[in-house]
Amino acid sequence: MSKASLVPANLSNHIAVIDIGSNSIRLVIFKTMGRFPFPLFNERVTCRLGEGLENSNNLQPKRIAEALETLQRFSSILQSLPNLSVKIVATAAARRAHNADTFLKPAQEILNHKIQVLEQQEEAYLVSIGLLSNFDVRDGLIADLGGGSLELVYVKNRELIHSTSLNVGHLSIKPISEIFDMMQKIDWLQKARGLDLFGVGGSFRALGSAYIHKTRYPLGMLHALTMSKMATKSLLNQIRSEPPDLEGVPEGRRSTMPKASEIISCLLKASKANNLVISGTSIRDGLIATEISEQPDLSHYRKKDPLHIACSEIATHRLRFSSVNKRLYKFIKPCIEIGSNYMGELNTKRLVKAACLLSEYCWDEEPSMRAVLAYEKINALPIYSLSHPERMWISLTIFYRYNGVKSITEKPRSSEFILSKTQQQYARFIGLGLRFGLNFSAGINANLKFLELSINKTTLTCEIAAQASNLFTSQNRQRLKSFGNTVSLNTQVSYNH
Repeated sequence: MSKASLVPANLSNHIAVIDIGSNSIRLVIFKTMGRFPFPLFNERVTCRLGEGLENSNNLQPKRIAEALETLQRFSSILQSLPNLSVKIVATAAARRAHNADTFLKPAQEILNHKIQVLEQQEEAYLVSIGLLSNFDVRDGLIADLGGGSLELVYVKNRELIHSTSLNVGHLSIKPISEIFDMMQKIDWLQKARGLDLFGVGGSFRALGSAYIHKTRYPLGMLHALTMSKMATKSLLNQIRSEPPDLEGVPEGRRSTMPKASEIISCLLKASKANNLVISGTSIRDGLIATEISEQPDLSHYRKKDPLHIACSEIATHRLRFSSVNKRLYKFIKPCIEIGSNYMGELNTKRLVKAACLLSEYCWDEEPSMRAVLAYEKINALPIYSLSHPERMWISLTIFYRYNGVKSITEKPRSSEFILSKTQQQYARFIGLGLRFGLNFSAGINANLKFLELSINKTTLTCEIAAQASNLFTSQNRQRLKSFGNTVSLNTQVSYNH
């Protein structure tokens, strides 16, 4: 897929992206702390620029006027921020309309920026990169359903193999039979048989919202929400029923969800894909990932785990003293090997490192609230490189890092629905280990180097440098014991002279 026309802008303290879609126009302003762009402002206005396009091949005057009014506001916001890197793209409506210039010319004057109208292949590429640069998709079918088009990308071994764009979106008036015929003509689509479908766009997120509402799913994060094929089909049928059952669908999506559900149903039938995984990423993430990856001074980020990059950059702003979280990982590392007995398919090393990086998150909150707030806030962090079990495990680990073994604050019940008992047990183990290390050292990097852990069969040994013996009080001895007892390890202390 070509990306030649995607020219990177010079990175500044803030990056603004305006995405002019067929259904909505969105402005997102990101704070660039390095590789991880944190959203500072995110506003979406439903303008339905592409409404009526299938009948006339033209943008309607009323829709153009509403879109231009939205861009007037966005332009004023952009002018308020100096040294702003701006990227503006338009998709299917501007690409397909015969009278697109009637909108594009005044829009560019209002914004004082050129609007890049994405070709179909460019749009598919950016959608894919937005997801793949954040989330570990080995094999699967990516589908971005907008108001005026459906981008489909087949991924194998993390590589983009096939892509296409169909002129059908949730604003479409095409009958379901025609939509299905369009999909059946895609010769590579059935390569996705049995693979997960990764759904990008507001219609998929609305479907996820309805699922969470109806099933009382315990985690409200839409990104990485995984719905079984059976549950997805059942929910789609409810929305397509007469009258449609729209319970749990956000108000702004209710009018278009029956058509969106028809399209998604056709896609599942034509591709024979398996589970549906909701994605929180978008074209905007692809634009930023492309720009950042092409900056020479940020090239060292390309091979790093986006999870650790995000956690590290978030943690930088929450540390009490110095980079104790990196020393903390070295301290807790001997406990990783036994994780294979508890963590199942979860990548123990990756998650323990992330937990260490976030170990000081919420230290500046009121002490009695830190454990609960850390659990809730980490579960809500806009990090797209985590599955729900991974996110929940890190959150529960930091809960125990603050709460210890106190029974006053109960373990969050939601973790019991997403993590196995052994995964919960290991989260407690690592959390209590982090608590012991941070309390012993007072969160000071220089003090943590006096501690060294080792595990030998049934015993957890803590070796303490003699000059730091005064730091090891009876309270810390009890913390060490609670730490080891979590996974039935005896504990012993030795002093290194």
